[in-house]
Amino acid sequence: MLQLVEPEALRGTLLAWFDRCRRDLPWRRTEDPYEILVAEIMLQQTRSEVVATRYRAFLDRFPRVGALAQAPIESVEAAWSGLGYYRRARNLHRAARILAERRTLPASAAEWAELPGIGAYTSALLASRCCGEGSPVLDGNVERVLSRFLASTEPPRRAAARRRLLATAARLLDPSRPGDSNQALMEVGSLVCRRGAPDCGVCPLGPGCRAFHSADLDPRSFPVAGPRRAREVRHCFTAVVQRGDDLLLHRRPEEADWLAGRWHLPTVDLASGEEPGRAAEVLGREFGGCWECDERPVLVRHAVTYRDFLVRAAVARWRPERATAGRSALAWFGQEEIGELPTSSLLRKTLDAVGAKRADPLLHSGP
Repeated sequence: MLQLVEPEALRGTLLAWFDRCRRDLPWRRTEDPYEILVAEIMLQQTRSEVVATRYRAFLDRFPRVGALAQAPIESVEAAWSGLGYYRRARNLHRAARILAERRTLPASAAEWAELPGIGAYTSALLASRCCGEGSPVLDGNVERVLSRFLASTEPPRRAAARRRLLATAARLLDPSRPGDSNQALMEVGSLVCRRGAPDCGVCPLGPGCRAFHSADLDPRSFPVAGPRRAREVRHCFTAVVQRGDDLLLHRRPEEADWLAGRWHLPTVDLASGEEPGRAAEVLGREFGGCWECDERPVLVRHAVTYRDFLVRAAVARWRPERATAGRSALAWFGQEEIGELPTSSLLRKTLDAVGAKRADPLLHSGP
């Protein structure tokens, strides 16, 4: 049986490493709970390198919780552009309104978790940083670090394994600096205990790591993989309609299962192998009016979490009918206006593939 250093004895080593090696990220330079809240919502499902490019601009636009609470949701979504997963922006906006109305901040992980869009991980991190509460966190990086530390033979998402990982994370928390301890664990996962190339020799948790010290174990084999969700393939058709420099866009419903609430090109589902020539008919049923589509669509590939989208996109013409006008949330926008809308990277990807650009004489115009 390996006799390794216990987690409690590594608290100081972990924090010393963090103080020496942590990245200089903008949300680590503040103690303001609102600024920390904005960062943690942005960091849900988005890499820190991407968040770092958007974080300060968002705070410049909405410097206080009251400013965010009073702003129109369209402005919040526009400022969120480039971060994806716009439901997070809407949840942050709702949370700001709740906090502005209460005029007080949550005092525990349980209270943070009452706000929309804040689950167990985010509430624990906010409580540890903003309230000094010793709440351990488990994100993907921490799951990997602790699965190797324990040489856990169970997938980390299973309930029993998760309880064991959380208990170990709690033992690594320094009660005087719980927020920094949580961040240190995540930073070890980002910089040292990497997925494919762990640098075990410099890891501050090395003295207690079973995967590192067991001669018959490879740290890269942890965490043990659980069953993967099968990927879905969606086939769509997208129409690109321009009127001079203006572009026809559609506001997708809030309940849509992708691009919810965002402005995008008029898009309909088409079954695999279905003739693109049917697109005009389907567009008419979905959006109203008369449609004509170029017979030479281009294929645009787009991946979102577990879905792969195969989008056939083509230049099109649209003529609204009075009986259907206004029913489908279609609207014209100029290039500068589009920059202020909540959109998706798929919009620019599609326009680039089709060859749409300002004042392109080859593009057909709408009415």
